[in-house]
Amino acid sequence: MTAKSVYPDKSVCLIKEIGDGVIPCAIPYMIHTLSDPKQNAVGNMPLENAGIDVKVGKVVSLDVKTHTVTLESGEVFSYERLVLATGTDTIMPPIPGVDKEGVFTIRKSMSAMTALREIVHKSKRVAIIGGGFIGAEFADELSKASDVEVHLIEIMPKLLYNAFDDEFCDEIAQVLYKLGIKIHTSHSVLSIDGNNSAESVTLDDGKKIPVDMVLVSIGAKPAGKIAEDAGLRIVENGSIWVDEYMRTSTENIFAVGDCAVKRDFFTRKAAPVWLASTATAEARNAGTNIFGIRVLHQIQGTIAAFSTQIGGVSFASAGMTCRTCEKEGFRIVTATAVAPDRHPGMLPGARELKVKLVFADRSGILLGGQVSGGPSVGELINMIALAIQKKVTVRELDMMQIATHPLLTSAPTVHPMIGAAHQALAMMRASVK
Repeated sequence: MTAKSVYPDKSVCLIKEIGDGVIPCAIPYMIHTLSDPKQNAVGNMPLENAGIDVKVGKVVSLDVKTHTVTLESGEVFSYERLVLATGTDTIMPPIPGVDKEGVFTIRKSMSAMTALREIVHKSKRVAIIGGGFIGAEFADELSKASDVEVHLIEIMPKLLYNAFDDEFCDEIAQVLYKLGIKIHTSHSVLSIDGNNSAESVTLDDGKKIPVDMVLVSIGAKPAGKIAEDAGLRIVENGSIWVDEYMRTSTENIFAVGDCAVKRDFFTRKAAPVWLASTATAEARNAGTNIFGIRVLHQIQGTIAAFSTQIGGVSFASAGMTCRTCEKEGFRIVTATAVAPDRHPGMLPGARELKVKLVFADRSGILLGGQVSGGPSVGELINMIALAIQKKVTVRELDMMQIATHPLLTSAPTVHPMIGAAHQALAMMRASVK
C-alpha cells in the first residue's frame, strides 16, 4: 500500500499463500466473542482499490540472478524490487504425542480457525501449552464457556514473563484464576497421552491432566527458508538480515515483518519480538524507500510495545522491564503510581489505573513502562512508547502538559503517568544529595 502510494506509476503485486486470511491479532476472539468467524476475515478490497494485483499461491523458489520467483503452480513472476514478508512458522515442541489428533496450533486461515472453533465448542477439558500473550488470551476466551475446564501450562516462573515485571505477571494470573483458569507455571509437558487422540497431558512433576483437546502456543520461528535457499544472509536465530531501511544482503530485495531480524532499541542485540505494529512500521519504511532512500533513520530498533486485555482488565508494556534492565546491566530508578482513570473516582465506569515507569538512573531517560487498568491503557502505552523512542526524560514527563476530563482521564493532580515520573525524580534528587 505504501509503495503504491509513494510510487503510483509502479506495478505492485502481492503474492500470498493463504487465500482466506484472518486478522492475526483477533484470532482468539473468533471462538466466542465474534458471533461469526467471518467477521475477522482479511479482504483484498483495499489492495485492489489501490490498484494492487493480488495473487494467491505459494512461492517455492527465488532466483536472485534472473530476478524471478516461482510458484508451486509453476507460474513465474519477475520483479524490479522484491519484498519478503513471509512471517513466521509455528514451533511444535518435541513432546511425545504432539502429533496426535486433538492437538492444535494457531493457523492464520479462516478454514483452519473455523474448524478449531467447532472443536473447541465440543470440548469440555482443554490444555493450553504456553503462557504468553496468545495462550493467556485464548484461556480468557475459552473461559467464556462456563462448562469448560481450562489448564494453562507455562515453563517460565510466571505468565507473560518476558513482557512484564512480577507484579503485573501476578495481576494477570489473579485475573485468570478468578475466571476459573487452572495455571501451572514452572512446569513443562512431558507427554501428550492417548491412543490416536489426545486424552491427557503429563507434566514434569508426574501430574496427569485429562483433556479433550490441546492447544500449542509456545511461539514461532522466522520463515526465512526461501531467502536462505536463494543465498540471502540469515542471522543466528533464522531471521533474514536487513539494514535500517529493510534492505537485505542482496540488491533490490527487502524483508519486513516477522521474517526480518529485529534489533533491540537499547542494546541493538537481535530480539525475538514479532508484533504487527512493528511489522507495519517496517513495511512503511520499506515501501517509502524501495526505489531510493527518501526518509532517513526511521526505525532504530524495536521497543517491544505490547498490549492485551484479559478478563476485562487491560495490560500493556513498552521498552525494558526491570528484569531485562538487570539482565543487561542497566542502572535504573523505577516508580509506580495508581489513580482512578476518572475524576472523581466515584464516576460510573471508573477503573484503577496503574503505571510503572523505568528510567536510567543518571540521564533520567525513559527506558520502559507498564500499565494496567481499563481501556485507556491501550492508548496510554502508545504515549509511553513514543516517549521511549524520543528519549524523553523524567524531568520532561514530570512537567508534561496533558488534557484531562472527568469522564475520560485521571485527575491532573494525580495522573499516574506524571505521578510515577514525579516519584522517580524525587528518588533521583535524593540520591545526589
